[in-house]
Amino acid sequence: MVMSELGGVLWRTTELFLNSLVVLVIVRVALSWIYPNVRNTLVFWVWRLTEPLLAPIRRFLPHSGIDFSPWVALILILLARGFIFRILYTLF
Repeated sequence: MVMSELGGVLWRTTELFLNSLVVLVIVRVALSWIYPNVRNTLVFWVWRLTEPLLAPIRRFLPHSGIDFSPWVALILILLARGFIFRILYTLF
């Protein structure tokens, strides 16, 4: 019983974290379209929380006029989500 409760907690925590990350990346994309004030607290935190994910991806992508790193990040998050949930499902 304890293992299944632990599995449920891990499942929900992982789901909350990954879903929050997806939302942050989407918000960052939307904010980039409107050229927000960087001094705004919301904009500052969205940039600060997503940049560690997007910066390494940006280094591997070819330089062009469009930043594809958010889209690559979303794909990687979704792939990681499926992998992690498959592992959690088999463990618990």
